[in-house]
Amino acid sequence: MSEMIAACMRRLDQSLEYVEKAVGKLPEEKIWFRPRPKMNAIGNLCLHIAGSEYQHLVSGIGNQPVIRDRPGELLETGGHSREELLTLLRSVRAESWSVVRKLTAADLEQVVTITYPENSGVDSYQWSIQKVLIGAAEHYSYHTGQIVYAAKWLQEEDAHLLNWKHYN
Repeated sequence: MSEMIAACMRRLDQSLEYVEKAVGKLPEEKIWFRPRPKMNAIGNLCLHIAGSEYQHLVSGIGNQPVIRDRPGELLETGGHSREELLTLLRSVRAESWSVVRKLTAADLEQVVTITYPENSGVDSYQWSIQKVLIGAAEHYSYHTGQIVYAAKWLQEEDAHLLNWKHYN
């Protein structure tokens, strides 16, 4: 496996670990708390990053059918427990790894089509596998930061979720 592929997957795995720690510290009801009606809850962000990863890595690179309801990910108001969300994220990651393990450095320049479900109103687009991997890691990391920040804000105690101490 090329260093670029390995680096993207390491970043995705690290982000998943952060999400697991952040979500694991919250009471169930806070996972679906929205600070404002049009803002996303942590649960929405979990559904969203799982859907995006599946669409780009499993479907786009792995040629599996597109199974995603992007608007539904962000409109959901509950119905998924902490464990269900984490199981979904872990399951998608396992599928992503099974796709990515087969890639070589020569595959990185190959262009794949990223498609959306027919009813989404969004067109497909074409990206190189390298761009898909970098974009997926970047997107997941961005939303991981939101999840960790929100979890710190919503937690019962004032603890460092990721054991990073920037002050005493």
